[in-house]
Amino acid sequence: MNLQKLNDAQFQAVTAPLGPTLVLAGAGSGKTRVLTNRILFLVQECGVHPSEILAITFTNKAANEMKRRLYEFDCDARYMHVSTIHSFCAALLRNEYQSLKFGSNFSIYDESEKKGVLKQVVKSVFEETTTQMVDGFADSISDIKNNAPDVMGDIVALAEKDEYLKDQLDKLSYISAGADNDELLKVINGYSDKMTQNNAMDFDDLLYFAHKLFSEFPEILDKYRERYRYILIDEFQDTNKVQYEIFKMLADKYRNIFVVGDDDQSIYSWRGADAYNLKKFERDYPDCRIYKLEQNYRSTKRILEVANELISKNVNRFDKVLWTDNPDGLKVQLFTAYNELDEAYYVVEQIKNLRYLDPDTRLRDFAILMRVNALSRSFEQQLQQNKIPYKVFGGFKFFERKEIKDVLAYLRLIDNPYDSEAFVRALNVPAKRGIGDTTVGKLRNLSVEYGLPMIDVISDERNLDVFNSSMRAKLGDFYKLTEELTELSRTKNAADFVHAMLDILDFRKIWQDLGEEDRAMNIDEFEEAVVEFQKTNPDATLSDWLQTVSLAQDTDEADGGDYVTVATIHAVKGLEFRTVFVVGLEEGLFPTSRSSYESDGMQEERRLMYVAATRAEERLYLTCAQSRFMWGQRKNGYPSRYYNEVRKLYEPHRKPLSERELSDDGLLDKLINREPRQTPSDSGKTDKETAVFRVGQIVEHASFGKGIILRIDRDIADVVFDGVGKKSLNVRFAPLKVIK
Repeated sequence: MNLQKLNDAQFQAVTAPLGPTLVLAGAGSGKTRVLTNRILFLVQECGVHPSEILAITFTNKAANEMKRRLYEFDCDARYMHVSTIHSFCAALLRNEYQSLKFGSNFSIYDESEKKGVLKQVVKSVFEETTTQMVDGFADSISDIKNNAPDVMGDIVALAEKDEYLKDQLDKLSYISAGADNDELLKVINGYSDKMTQNNAMDFDDLLYFAHKLFSEFPEILDKYRERYRYILIDEFQDTNKVQYEIFKMLADKYRNIFVVGDDDQSIYSWRGADAYNLKKFERDYPDCRIYKLEQNYRSTKRILEVANELISKNVNRFDKVLWTDNPDGLKVQLFTAYNELDEAYYVVEQIKNLRYLDPDTRLRDFAILMRVNALSRSFEQQLQQNKIPYKVFGGFKFFERKEIKDVLAYLRLIDNPYDSEAFVRALNVPAKRGIGDTTVGKLRNLSVEYGLPMIDVISDERNLDVFNSSMRAKLGDFYKLTEELTELSRTKNAADFVHAMLDILDFRKIWQDLGEEDRAMNIDEFEEAVVEFQKTNPDATLSDWLQTVSLAQDTDEADGGDYVTVATIHAVKGLEFRTVFVVGLEEGLFPTSRSSYESDGMQEERRLMYVAATRAEERLYLTCAQSRFMWGQRKNGYPSRYYNEVRKLYEPHRKPLSERELSDDGLLDKLINREPRQTPSDSGKTDKETAVFRVGQIVEHASFGKGIILRIDRDIADVVFDGVGKKSLNVRFAPLKVIK
């Protein structure tokens, strides 16, 4: 058996007998190694054919890494299905589209496109609409699909009977200022109808309709049960109810299901993820074997000490404690800034000085992590001032940029003519064609009246009597353009077609003429991405490329370039960095104020802090600010409970002296009647000499070597020395000299 080097716990999990298996994998414990070696074990030792293996991860990055490792083995990895759950469901639905009311070329809408459709529906039902109403409907529809998929299709009939739906309708009634149930149900059903007309699905639909296929078509379920007899699932703590049921239906016949997860890293409840699905798996498969991976290969002992302390306060979790053979490392550093500018200055100075102390340190070794991306501005500003390259994750993704979405609108319309949202966006980009909202509204009405997609409505001038001759000409020209592009797409592969389309539409030139060089460069980057995709997938179609884009995730843009990562904690789960700064550790900010209303929310916030801490390999910094300008006002802040817990962890644990002990030693009188401190005969450095020492400087000590000044209070400086840790020194007497 050609397994990689494994520790005892990993080996036991990899070679577990067939049947339901649960692996509790702590942060940095080598779970990807366990999953890939389990697949190798199935093929080489159990005689499993690679085509019978379904391996599910929760990010494209993780799926690609797993594929890369499997291709290094001799196990015919090309026959296995390794992907995210959404990619698997999308492929399933395209293969089995005949059983649904969609075409195989359905579009996949992101959150903004989904809300765009929903806004139209809400406007058709209510006289007054708000963003809050649209968001409320979006959340509720998502909640129903993810947690009650069995009743979503018959929501009208079951609305009065099902308690879960009653709760949802009550929430919506509150958002909609007391609207009645009929109006609310009109919105829910209207959205479903609109998506069907557009031949489009949102992310929740991919899961919902996959569940529907397996629930309502037993012959389809049985086909995939026979195809995928061996199921492996990564990050199982991130599954929601509908995902759990999909996996369970697939696995129930042969029961060869191998799941890996860590309830301490469940941080996606806002997406419907259920941290307790690991406990549910244990209940649903009482004969399952459970293995724990607690040896951490990523972090130092001191970082793990902090991580274990933080997560130990959560309840209803599997009992596990991370340990490592790695060195003790440096103590976790804490810094209280005066404000957000001081905080950013401190962080960036540490990055500069650490790179100075170790010239081999790269920018990609650093991550600045925050609970909410609204904190990124001061750090971006400071990095820019110091000309330090950085990249922000957790805000706009590359494919959400305006110029990229404009290009995608044309591609989606060519691939799926029923996509009315793509049609509307393409009408006036990249150059304005003078086709306004009034015209679009009339086209939408005509589309409904004739039962045709909007592109087909404008294909025949006889349908356009409601418009004047000038507008008819503009619509006719747009139709001819789309026809030209459609014909071109039939004769070229995806990469060549995109190149030709960008030239025909002058996407680059228009942005260059406007002086928007960055946007023009993004168009170039987009085309390069299509070219690379085509090289890797020579037989791929335009539909295949669009699906890849639709399911792209924020961290997929982490390309290994040399830049500082500035990110929300959610955006870097699964990544690791030599040095991590967790910033903005103030009560109400992290943990957030809204999480304090329920225990589950507070437990998830603590898990999020645990995830942040365990991204660090060698150095971990925790920072907070005494005041911060946020959401239009400056407020005083208080250190987060997490910050204080770590601070207490490092406080010396001395047994308090009794009053008698103090009195006997003559200490009590000294404490009460302190004498002024005597100045030694050698008064040390002069005031002028000590004035040269400042926070952020690199200094050298005769014994401790090079270090960085973290804080100065009068003559006392806190200095962290490489390999020694933090020391409090009197700069007037300490043998310190400034290096930089």
